[in-house]
Amino acid sequence: MDYSISVPHRCCVIALLIFSVSVAAALDQSVEGSNQQPQINQQLQTLKEGLASHGVTDLSTPSLVAALSHSDSQVRTMAAMKLAEDHRDDAVPAIKFALSREQDLKVQIGLSEALWSLHDDYGVAHLHAMCTDSSLSFPTLTSVVDALGLTNSPAGICAETFFAAMGLTKGSGEIAMGETRLAIIYCDSTPQQARRILITLRRYLADRKQDAQIRLEASQALADIGSAECAAAMREAITKEQNADYRLFFAATLKGLERNPHRCNGNRL
Repeated sequence: MDYSISVPHRCCVIALLIFSVSVAAALDQSVEGSNQQPQINQQLQTLKEGLASHGVTDLSTPSLVAALSHSDSQVRTMAAMKLAEDHRDDAVPAIKFALSREQDLKVQIGLSEALWSLHDDYGVAHLHAMCTDSSLSFPTLTSVVDALGLTNSPAGICAETFFAAMGLTKGSGEIAMGETRLAIIYCDSTPQQARRILITLRRYLADRKQDAQIRLEASQALADIGSAECAAAMREAITKEQNADYRLFFAATLKGLERNPHRCNGNRL
């Protein structure tokens, strides 16, 4: 299957993927010491600087390919992203081989994204295989869905596994995190799955016993889907809501929906 996409959009997504790698690295390191801000500032940098901070200063293709076997998971991911950033198409076989033996799930996602950036569909196929794996944790599944969303690749294949994992999730933060990904999955899900997504989001939006985070994210997810049914659900929530702050947020997300409806590019109305 060809997951083709315009060159400008692909370049933009590569930049987003690079930024996400930097953010993840910063978050991983920020919990290891008391002086967090310098660590975050150190990590939010270019791939060249990030690799250099780990001792990888030779950015030739052979050196970066060798770094795909580095003991540090961040280096492995950054090396793959640097190869993608520099359009090193000749490195695709090496990245595929690295992906075939990679045990770290975060790195698997990064290597898959790099392959997509290099116009190789194997990366997306690997992400699809990951999101049907019921053994993966819910946070990992959300990362896979994010990767598919960034690469403009179908995420509907993740629906059933995602529903099952979200159903076992108890924390309000993770439920809210799942709601935002339901909007990504919605666009190429089956009609039955799409109906389930809308019912779930509408239920969370209307349930005033839910935590604020869950209700607010439900509103945002419905706005991201952008259908007429979503707009109607949000208008109803506004008329029934007693909390003034919630009403303001619902109204703001509804306004965003009205400015940019039907965000599935015509795949689903």
